[in-house]
Amino acid sequence: MADFSYIKREFDPTLGRITTKWILELPGAGCQWFKKTGGCTMCGFSQATQKYTLGGRLWPHWFFMVLFYYAYWLVRKSHPEVLVIYNGGSFLCDKEIPAKTQLAIIKFARRHHLIQKVMVETRAEFVSEKKLTLYRDALGDSKYLEIAIGLESADDYIRNTILGKGMSRQIFERAIAICKEPGVLTFAYVFLKPEGLTEEEAIEDAVATIRYCHGLGVNEVALSCAFVQEGTSLCQSYRKGNFQPPKLWSVIKVVESTGLLMSVAIGGFSDEPPPIAVPSNCPDCNQVVMAAIQTYRENHQLSAFDGLQCDCK
Repeated sequence: MADFSYIKREFDPTLGRITTKWILELPGAGCQWFKKTGGCTMCGFSQATQKYTLGGRLWPHWFFMVLFYYAYWLVRKSHPEVLVIYNGGSFLCDKEIPAKTQLAIIKFARRHHLIQKVMVETRAEFVSEKKLTLYRDALGDSKYLEIAIGLESADDYIRNTILGKGMSRQIFERAIAICKEPGVLTFAYVFLKPEGLTEEEAIEDAVATIRYCHGLGVNEVALSCAFVQEGTSLCQSYRKGNFQPPKLWSVIKVVESTGLLMSVAIGGFSDEPPPIAVPSNCPDCNQVVMAAIQTYRENHQLSAFDGLQCDCK
């Protein structure tokens, strides 16, 4: 049970230091895009939401709040400074998380004497001026609200045809603009190595996408490095030998190419259901390079990659 509420020590660019992050995974009713279309080709998260909601049921507000306060009880002694909420879909969608629950959690963060920032995920179409203004006011001027959106790629063909995202750049740009008005921070996920791209093409696409985000004034990006989960289209390609997750060298190349431009985080390589293939190098350097990536996650210093060498590079 405790796996849905836990603490991470990670660098936060907004606060400019390593922070204690409370990671909370809520059983939302499931991604509406998945329910409508079958979802994005690389995403297996719907399997977890279906499991914990008995097939995509929307739990009542009281259930969410009981779960929320229990989740806080599990981490309270760690003194969390940042609250990060994942619900396998869109936190701002009332069909996935009740609107009353959304606002109650925001108000809790305002009252909490240590929490300084709340980050939630959403698809771009659920970002509205009315809701963000309400939540920004409810949180108070002394704390930060950050909205994370999965852009994946600035290339329309890659984003919508290969990845099945179902989102135009116009909708994404509109969402970023709406966030800026009430002073809400923005965070974009950038996907590394969609199916059908070579390693070099994947690097180029990720770098171009991060530069696009910087041009729009996005506050932070996270590099979502492809891993393979059962039950996805990507898994079918992997089983046929047509896809391999990116090399760790590729992850580092993207970060080194963009890390001075803006804040670039490196996402984790696991989730639920557990992946059957993740980014990797050769056995000789995997452990050392993974340790360097973890160091970077904790301090966002490019010097974490200094001196890394291997014949496989």
